[in-house]
Amino acid sequence: MRTLQYLRLLLFGLLIASVVGGCNKRGGLQIGDPIPDVNLTDFLGKSVTLPKDIKGKVALIRFWSLDCGFCDKEILLALEMFYQKYKDKRFIPVAINESRIIKTDERLKKFEHLTYPMLIDEYGVVAKRFGVIGLPTTFVIDESGIVQDKLTGEAGTDEYEKFFTTVLNKGVFYESGY
Repeated sequence: MRTLQYLRLLLFGLLIASVVGGCNKRGGLQIGDPIPDVNLTDFLGKSVTLPKDIKGKVALIRFWSLDCGFCDKEILLALEMFYQKYKDKRFIPVAINESRIIKTDERLKKFEHLTYPMLIDEYGVVAKRFGVIGLPTTFVIDESGIVQDKLTGEAGTDEYEKFFTTVLNKGVFYESGY
């Protein structure tokens, strides 16, 4: 009798595990996935198509929002520094703001000098296609448009530099002072 109860309990547990496991879908793009074809405009209204417009370059794509309290806006300024340092090695950062932008917003002034693509995903449609579920989320994309790394949350500037230079240098680990 006890054996029958244990067997029923075991079968019930297996049923629950299979239902829960079946509902556990992958969380967005994963390493090895190609990025989706998307078209966005930048802060000035210029159209940018990914991955077409970054093909042949290692890209760091950062999803953020001007209104995000967790998003370190200073990283966007650091990405400009990295862009200037590594653009000759075919690196490009791409920042995708996942909210409505009002062009007269004073907070945008600190980003006016940035020369890399600052794109707008006003309704979060592109973020959903990338599987972004929290901000900030950052992807490193190789020259062929394939996800090589993913970070949800923040990191320091050194970590961001290591994050993309490992891909840029074809797997050679980043060394300080590169």
